[in-house]
Amino acid sequence: MSSHNRTVIFGIAAVGAIALVILFRPPNPESPGPVAGSTAATPAASQKVTPTPDADEEIETLKKQLARERAARQRAEAELAALRNKPVPQPLTNVVVLPRKVEEVGKQAGAFLPVMAELTALSRRDPGTLSAEEKRRLLQLQRDHAKLLGALPEITAYQDNPEQYGKFFRSMVQEAAGLSEPQAAQVEEYMTQRATMMNGLGLNAGKEPTDPKLEEDWEARRDTFNAQTAEGLKAVLPPNVADRAGLSAELLEFLEMDFDKVTPQSIAQRQQE
Repeated sequence: MSSHNRTVIFGIAAVGAIALVILFRPPNPESPGPVAGSTAATPAASQKVTPTPDADEEIETLKKQLARERAARQRAEAELAALRNKPVPQPLTNVVVLPRKVEEVGKQAGAFLPVMAELTALSRRDPGTLSAEEKRRLLQLQRDHAKLLGALPEITAYQDNPEQYGKFFRSMVQEAAGLSEPQAAQVEEYMTQRATMMNGLGLNAGKEPTDPKLEEDWEARRDTFNAQTAEGLKAVLPPNVADRAGLSAELLEFLEMDFDKVTPQSIAQRQQE
């Protein structure tokens, strides 16, 4: 290669080196920024993000909104806790809430026993022959009968507790026949003893068999037991009091919900006899 060519190549290389130095020289911090409209920018300048006043204002707005939502949620949670702890007001009603005292149920049943015959007689009449007063009376008796039917599951359950069984019959017979306190006490003592014996023999409601084959024999033995109980109760009471109160084996079975064997009409028939 000639010396002239080497000189040319060397000159070109020198110019290229100088250009590279200028191109990649770090920016001077004191130097002014790029001229407006210039498209040239260093890599460092293109990656640097400086918060603006608008961004700061948006962040503060979001913080305030979050604080408001947190306060609203805390108020809602406090209101919910207060609502859960607030006692629920009981609605006013004339319906007696169960369970009731045994004595109350006994009085309800005892008040209805003497009028079973009246209910049966009015029910068998032609409605067209009833006076306005008789219609009102029949309606009231039907309501009382429905209340007694509604209490029968509760009454039947007394068989499983001899003390409750005795108290129920004391209240019922005293209300139906106007017994004195000593007479009512005799009824309670006798029926408590009978309930204790009933439980011992497995004839109370809680011991009713689920097997139909066993239930038939169980029902027959309980019917015999009820007949003996009714006769014994009549002996405890003054003459004619048991009949006036409608006490009989049929009544005991009615109170046990054995409707297939006895109805209120059959009890009323016994009262009339």
